[in-house]
Amino acid sequence: MIIVNGEVLNENSIELDSGFLLGKALFETILLKDKPIFFKEHLERINEGLLKIGLKTQISEEYFINNINNVGWKNCAVKLTVSEKNIVFTKREIGYKEKDYVNGFKIKLSHIYRNPKSHFTYLKSVNYIDNLIEREKAISEGYNEAIFINYEKYLSEGSISNLFWIKDKKICTPSLECGLLDGIVRKWVVSNFEVCEGKFQLNDLLNCDGAFLTNSLMGVMRVETVNEKLLKKSDIINDIRLTYEDYIGKL
Repeated sequence: MIIVNGEVLNENSIELDSGFLLGKALFETILLKDKPIFFKEHLERINEGLLKIGLKTQISEEYFINNINNVGWKNCAVKLTVSEKNIVFTKREIGYKEKDYVNGFKIKLSHIYRNPKSHFTYLKSVNYIDNLIEREKAISEGYNEAIFINYEKYLSEGSISNLFWIKDKKICTPSLECGLLDGIVRKWVVSNFEVCEGKFQLNDLLNCDGAFLTNSLMGVMRVETVNEKLLKKSDIINDIRLTYEDYIGKL
């Protein structure tokens, strides 16, 4: 079941436009419990992005909520995709289990470079083929996520996540100028903890005292290994995750 332009459909039925023919479209993936998590932040990002790519469509809170309530969706991931002529809602399972947080994620370095000068880098665009291919490749090799560097060899982001690590009790993350999407949970971490943003190389990650990933569905996910190297475990990461879970539980 999907929602296309306010109509509930059992199969894909969209107007062909520049979004689906040329990739001129944006999306947001929103964690839906009893209500959407970080709702305003997601809508602000997609609405600002739509203006940047020359689309006049703006998604209101009322429009989103009415469509979701119409089908009774709860406790799932909702993907909102907006193009020139289409507003599409789809849903899927959240997918992350408690064992994932216990075991931690195995990540590997991708050999595809992020481009800090590209429009796509800073937009939640449907032009997602690099991310898709590299993540699928990583999963096929036994990893959970692929990490990108930019053409200056500085760490950037994951295919579906932002990257953080701990060094000498300091929280570190690549700065936006390294070419990455400013994720919703990334913003939350930076706003609620003292974080060192900067230009870092792979060795900084490999020699850290613990690392974690963030996105709107996984929240805060500890990293177990990078390129097969076992990382240290930091209590700081567990504290961040518990603080985050407590925060969204009160939203």
